[in-house]
Amino acid sequence: MPVHSLNKPAVAIAGGLILCLIIAASVPNLLRSKMSAQKSHLYGMAATAAQAAEGEPKTVQTGTLMLTVKNPAEACDRIRQLAEQMGGFLVDSETTGNGGSSSASLSIRIPAARFEEAQAEIRKLASRVEIAKLSAKDVTKEYVDRAARIRNSKAQEAQYLGILKRASTIKETLDVVAKLNEVRGEIEQQQAEFDALTKEVETVALAISLQADEEAQVFGLHWRPLYQLKLAARDGLDSVGNYAAAMATVLFYLPAVVLWVATILFAAATGWRIFRWAGKALFTPPKTA
Repeated sequence: MPVHSLNKPAVAIAGGLILCLIIAASVPNLLRSKMSAQKSHLYGMAATAAQAAEGEPKTVQTGTLMLTVKNPAEACDRIRQLAEQMGGFLVDSETTGNGGSSSASLSIRIPAARFEEAQAEIRKLASRVEIAKLSAKDVTKEYVDRAARIRNSKAQEAQYLGILKRASTIKETLDVVAKLNEVRGEIEQQQAEFDALTKEVETVALAISLQADEEAQVFGLHWRPLYQLKLAARDGLDSVGNYAAAMATVLFYLPAVVLWVATILFAAATGWRIFRWAGKALFTPPKTA
């Protein structure tokens, strides 16, 4: 009887401990399942939007503008403000010099839907458009492939969530959680890459070079002395560079050329001696006693 009375509290304590362990193991799983359901819902909305847009061709557009303006620094600030007003943003910018000899360059991204409008406004800032170029790269296949990989990874995540709900042991739960974390890491990486590609598709990258308008009216003629001097200096430097490169090439190849010439002369002299010796041996009559 005493032994039996002692076993009842022990059984009650053991049952309470087991119940606490079950609750402690179940609460994190429930929280993870709830958070996973919320993430899956958000991912599902993004996937639905991506599927709806997959049927359209996807292109990454890049443009180049070289403009002549009165003040490159002011034009650079105006273009940056214009990009922000149209929902775009500045990537980088650089301004060198001051006054009439200054220049600037900047890169911006403009929403594709407003690119034509932005380009027209930017052209209004220029006194001349030297270069205007627009190119497009088709990325439809890459876009569709990335969206398909994300959908497959999310389907795999849903499978692991189902397995997690049916897990009966701690080992099974830990194994499934490890696999689930791995799949979620892949989804986050794939989603980040897909978002970056989507931003490239939805915006146009525009590289703009600005140079000062050094043109002057002299007797009714368009005279650009500084610009012509710059061109002449550039051509002169190119000529000097080409000359230096040619001379360096000759100097580097000179030892090899000398060795080849020496080898050819040595072979020719040796061959001539052998030929003379063979001629004497074959065609010279023997001397009589």
